Amino acid sequence: MSATTAASIKKGNTLYYLHSAIGLLLVFGFAHLPPFGPVTPVGMQVLGIFAGMIYLWSFVSVLWPSLLGIIALGLSDYAPMRTVILNAFGDVVPVLVFFAMVLFGAIQHHRVTNYISRWFLTRRMINGRPLIFSFIFLYTTYVLAALSANILPALLFMWAILYGVLNDVGYKKGETYTKVMIVGTMFAAISGQAAKPFTGSASMLAGAYEKAAGQGLDYLRYMGFGFIMSSISILLFTLLIKYLFRPDMSKIANISIERFQEDKLPPMDLRQKILFVSLFGYLILILLPSMLPHSIAIIALLHTMGAWGIVIALVTALCFFKIEGRPVIDFKEIAGQYVIWDVFFLVCMAMVISAALTDPTTGIAAFLTSTMNPLFGNKSPFMFTVVMVAFSVAIGQVAQNGVMGVLLMPIVYAFSLENGANPAISGTLLAFALHIAILTPGCSPYAAILYSNRQWVEAKDILRYGLVIVVMTILLYIVLGYPLAQLFF
Repeated sequence: MSATTAASIKKGNTLYYLHSAIGLLLVFGFAHLPPFGPVTPVGMQVLGIFAGMIYLWSFVSVLWPSLLGIIALGLSDYAPMRTVILNAFGDVVPVLVFFAMVLFGAIQHHRVTNYISRWFLTRRMINGRPLIFSFIFLYTTYVLAALSANILPALLFMWAILYGVLNDVGYKKGETYTKVMIVGTMFAAISGQAAKPFTGSASMLAGAYEKAAGQGLDYLRYMGFGFIMSSISILLFTLLIKYLFRPDMSKIANISIERFQEDKLPPMDLRQKILFVSLFGYLILILLPSMLPHSIAIIALLHTMGAWGIVIALVTALCFFKIEGRPVIDFKEIAGQYVIWDVFFLVCMAMVISAALTDPTTGIAAFLTSTMNPLFGNKSPFMFTVVMVAFSVAIGQVAQNGVMGVLLMPIVYAFSLENGANPAISGTLLAFALHIAILTPGCSPYAAILYSNRQWVEAKDILRYGLVIVVMTILLYIVLGYPLAQLFF
């Protein structure tokens, strides 16, 4: 090991323990400060744990701080350890996230997503049409991200395809088309992250809404609204490529589907076909209770099971049926590779801390409501939506979107009722707005990966094109998103 490498490791270890010490000080020391405003002594304990979690999640790690937060909350005066653990691990949202990661992980593991991407990229309409190719490519990324348990494989997979195309036609780092497509692929992937409210950070926001509202989120309306808005936003970004960014697209003008047909995929085997049907079957089953009356026996059963019961039943069936002596889903293999424990324990902690933050005994909700009243209070439903969307997109650029959603969702819900706005609209807009996290490395782990992609794009390019995406998103969700949400909700 070289002296430079050893010094770098030593510096990294020093920063790791320094940040850990600061986070621990917040978790266990904040409670000793005097309460302020309506915040009670119990609220100070909860607030310290939450602040410590944000700091540790941002600068240290996700997994062990999440577990530490559960322990710290159980040792506080908020609730007994048994209650905290039951609220964290016994909530339906972490159960849904876990089994959804297994189901969607199996779909990724057996390369079903490769067939989906190949279908999009072999449409003849892209032949000789660089702008249409750009849209199809970005939209394929969105679809793969939406159909994945974790958007990172979809993002890296589509980047790898893009790198090959760019190299083949002669694009280099620094050229405008290269930069806008790298950033655009990231934008499409994070749009897909928000698409379904039962995996990743979207599940945290959906769970926070359900705790604040005391009722479930309508998945059909949420996903239908998101599908339309994301499709339009990707289309608008593609148009901005031509009319605002104006890159040289001559090198890709002769792009054709033959480029993507060179490495032919074999026909789907039986296992892949079953998983393909299971993917769309699951989406249909969880949406049917929102589409058909519950007087129908099968619809009533699906409603009783909920999205979490349906996914467990589907995974059970796929573990039961065997092909050539092996189950369709080898649970141990898939769970071992595709269950992202950082995300799982983050969701567990998010569920229990969101309940604590809004508990009347803490006084935190009352404090935040009074503090944010100048920003959100005494406004018409439309103006409240304008301010809320702009604030959500802005805060999503500097803080972890899922964590901020857990904090903001109950506040936005309360102000929605106060201002006469539809809480379901506000909660849905908040969820999608927070996911447009692209401007800084700290706003999401995927943004950090984008910033590390220095071989193809520099920080100044991310800021330049990312800022356009942020402004476009704010305007789109205000001008079109709000009236469209009124039709859905």
